[in-house]
Amino acid sequence: MSLMIVLTFYRMMGKCDPRHGKYMACYLMYHGDVVPKDVNAAVASIKTKRTIQFVDWCPTGFKSRINYQPPTVVPGGDLAKVQRVVCMISNSTSVTEGMEEGEFSEAREDLAAHEKDYEEVGAEAVEGEDDDGDEY
Repeated sequence: MSLMIVLTFYRMMGKCDPRHGKYMACYLMYHGDVVPKDVNAAVASIKTKRTIQFVDWCPTGFKSRINYQPPTVVPGGDLAKVQRVVCMISNSTSVTEGMEEGEFSEAREDLAAHEKDYEEVGAEAVEGEDDDGDEY
């Protein structure tokens, strides 16, 4: 299955157009008759053509998983039996509603501050375990 088909903007289930933003991450879940060589070739093709862009602080970009079991068909359902499928979950800065572009940097700084707070609390908790416990 062509990865370019999955990445077309009109197939997105949200109000966004990834042609006007950058991806933060892209997770590809394949099912069925798919081999790692084909997945790697598809990802390499996308990276080479630079049809989509990733944010600078996410060096890897793509993650993938392959389940070799073919997709299940529900009897009486609307979906046809196929040999392979791919589902993409991604984060993009091209959302047309919600956060402004500058808010992403602010949110990242806030997250780093929260992470530092948790590290300090964790360090204090470890130090507290070293005490004799005479306070109780």
